[in-house]
Amino acid sequence: MNNQTNTPKKGRFTTETTMLECLNTDPSLGMVLMRDFHLGGCRNCGFNPHDSIANVAMQNGIPVERLLAAMNRDA
Repeated sequence: MNNQTNTPKKGRFTTETTMLECLNTDPSLGMVLMRDFHLGGCRNCGFNPHDSIANVAMQNGIPVERLLAAMNRDA
């Protein structure tokens, strides 16, 4: 039996995946975002959870490839 869901698996995020989907899939990403990019910890560095990875990267001056690689980590 195949138990597929619409939620992306860890390591399968794309530039269009929303931050909410990422954090629901892997709650530990919140720590990665804060530690490596100073994202999401306060009002000044917060993001809309419905924004895509690409949008959050652009809004914060982070190369999208770098943010995507960190969110697709194997940890």
